[in-house]
Amino acid sequence: LAAVSDVFVENYVPGKLAEMGLGYEDIKKIAPHVVYCSITGYGQTGPMVQRGGYDSIAAAVSGLMHITGHEDGEPVRPGVAMTDLATGLYTYGAIMAGLLQRYKTGKGLHIDCNLLSSQVACLTHVAANYLNCKIEAKRWGTAHGSIVPYQAFKTKDGYIVVGAGNDQHFVTVCKILNLPEVSKDSRYTTNTLRVQNRKELINTLSTRFSEKTTNEWLQLFEGSGVPYGPINNMQQVFSDPQV
Repeated sequence: LAAVSDVFVENYVPGKLAEMGLGYEDIKKIAPHVVYCSITGYGQTGPMVQRGGYDSIAAAVSGLMHITGHEDGEPVRPGVAMTDLATGLYTYGAIMAGLLQRYKTGKGLHIDCNLLSSQVACLTHVAANYLNCKIEAKRWGTAHGSIVPYQAFKTKDGYIVVGAGNDQHFVTVCKILNLPEVSKDSRYTTNTLRVQNRKELINTLSTRFSEKTTNEWLQLFEGSGVPYGPINNMQQVFSDPQV
């Protein structure tokens, strides 16, 4: 079967298939062209390689749970298996690159994909902040650590997420909320100042958002140029014409 296949994918604990005579070196002798991909919890080397890998465990070890949840609450597991999904996407890209290499060289290779490495790679700017500046990460709920306002706001009957990605967006948000004086307040004229005075500003905006329904706010934000959207339940997701 290996001799007539392009890709070999396995997710056994490292070393287990080699014991059965089906490790990469074994398959390579039969089919040197095969792109052999191993998907594990922790990779092929290191002190944790013999541990089984599950999404939630990798999400915990990788720090994803540490940065997920309410600011003053406990760590939270994401609503779907994001670590599994990310690993699958990285695996897909690696296999496609492996097939391209095989096309150019005629040689296969062994790809090592694992849950922990994939999720650590997905930490993006959070990891960069720590590695470059030693800034420890924290949980922000729906908010953003360095952009304000960029979060969910409770309405009369649900929630709306609004992201003021620049100063002009913020002025527009204040205009829609009929709070023009807030955009002129010296505490909020730049994003840096808004981050510094986050609590006071969010309290003011939250009070105004609570005065109308989600649909009323959606109509007011339509065409404004400000990124926004409701927090939908499943019924709303699958009845949305855009979906």
